[in-house]
Amino acid sequence: MSKQPLQAVFIVAVTIGLLTIAPPLQAQKFPAKPFRYIISFPPGGSNDIIARIIGARMTEVMGATVLIDNRPGGGANIGAEAVARAAADGYTFGNISATHAINATLFPKLGYDVRKDFTPIIKIADIPLLLAAHPVVPARGPKDVITLSRTGKLNYGSAGIGTPGHLAAEMLRGYGAKDLAHVPYKGGGPAAVDLMAGHIELLFQNMPELVPLVRAGKMRALAVTSAKRDPVLPDVTTMIEAGFPGFELGNWVAIVGPANIAKDIVAQLNSEIAKILREPATRDKIAAQGFNIATSTPEELGQFIQSEYEKWGKLVKVSGAKVN
Repeated sequence: MSKQPLQAVFIVAVTIGLLTIAPPLQAQKFPAKPFRYIISFPPGGSNDIIARIIGARMTEVMGATVLIDNRPGGGANIGAEAVARAAADGYTFGNISATHAINATLFPKLGYDVRKDFTPIIKIADIPLLLAAHPVVPARGPKDVITLSRTGKLNYGSAGIGTPGHLAAEMLRGYGAKDLAHVPYKGGGPAAVDLMAGHIELLFQNMPELVPLVRAGKMRALAVTSAKRDPVLPDVTTMIEAGFPGFELGNWVAIVGPANIAKDIVAQLNSEIAKILREPATRDKIAAQGFNIATSTPEELGQFIQSEYEKWGKLVKVSGAKVN
């Protein structure tokens, strides 16, 4: 056999070998470009706080920059819709929360379906709500709020119509509150700023947004909405302890991407983020902000979103909350 046929056989063999190994090599390249992490709320809120902690660590661990993209407005629907419409390549994902499960019932028309238009990646935290008051409000507990509401109007803020904080405040009516006026904001951060300024008197909001302000004496913590006292503010009573039986609810944060992301990419993202959340330094940093870390598999998150859709949907209907 001449050298030329041998060379041809060698070239064919090498080509076949390269084609055989090309897919695994290609798969190993993820991530090969920056990630976009979409937050449906303004900077300073709970979703933004935890996203920046996780995003910074993902940048270090995965070797690809995580860019935080705040898309507030529209009752948190603008950001969620941006996630749903993104390319399903694993490079765009975002936080959803109880607010998005609520919006599925609250809004007559949405540009996305919380149950169908997202790929569940991982649940990252549970968040109790904190009832806080401006320091000049003569209330030391939630029962004082009920009494004050019967003698004059109380203005309370929320991160927006239909958010957990809004529905929590409306639940007070079922315990005897009378004259409550709702002032909705485009996120918990702006609402907290106005509470400190005295433009509103009360606020049910995610603990991570309010704990530093409570510690600084800029607002007074009255109660938490979790079943047990939170270790971050152990001296603050629960609503149930304060004489409000059945008053238990809270927010949560989960990471999702657009529908139809490849399963291997979802598994990689879930694994990497779960490892980050297990790191003692990261756990301590997140817990210090008032979050309770709660991870999941993608499948568990999908089931959880469905259950939250059903639970909050019932509460929205009972509360009579509506968007203009």
